[in-house]
Amino acid sequence: MKRFSFLTSFAILILLLTGCMSQSPGAEDNQMKPSSNAEEKTDEEAADNKTKSNESKESAESAEKLSTEDIEIIKDNRKGINPVTIDIPAIDVKADIEHVGKLPDGRMGVPDNTDNVAWYEPGTKPGDPGNAVIAGHVDDLTSPAVFYNLHKLEKGDKIHVKGKKGKTLTFEVYKKKIFPRLDAPLLDIFGFTYASTLNLITCTGEYNPETTERADRLVVYTKLVQ
Repeated sequence: MKRFSFLTSFAILILLLTGCMSQSPGAEDNQMKPSSNAEEKTDEEAADNKTKSNESKESAESAEKLSTEDIEIIKDNRKGINPVTIDIPAIDVKADIEHVGKLPDGRMGVPDNTDNVAWYEPGTKPGDPGNAVIAGHVDDLTSPAVFYNLHKLEKGDKIHVKGKKGKTLTFEVYKKKIFPRLDAPLLDIFGFTYASTLNLITCTGEYNPETTERADRLVVYTKLVQ
């Protein structure tokens, strides 16, 4: 079965445009009641009709040629992975990836082990179109944790994520931002995008003993490059 390509659609459109003429109100009535001299066409009118007929034939032939050409269709071959490990050479991070969901209060879960990171499993898989999200602790209040040096990442640094079946995807940092803890742009971080991105999150800013939270969130934005 032939694939229905864009050029096939274009060819059909050409046929429709050359084969149909729009009618003004009342035109159908006029066709039903031809004038008394309708059969007395002048040589000029006949020549004009012949020209239009030739143009229609040429357009139809061009359309048929377009529809039968062997057109290469470029498909989107991106396929996400179930991540198991992450490697960030620039800050000497090699860690296992835990899979987490939402906490009872609606927030993203965090890794149980401070040396691990956590992928938001209900969201996008790394490598799929969309924002995949991985979070990690910055410290445990007494010693550095896995994302303690995340703030040191710069544009162009690479992140390697390995999947369950051994496939490794490489992402590249393109920007980083700090947001107030209660005012982070969730759609920007977790929402859909046609690009394949991976957003890394950790805490930053002053620690508040009353909330047991740091004041801000650091987000490092990366995009799939390999």
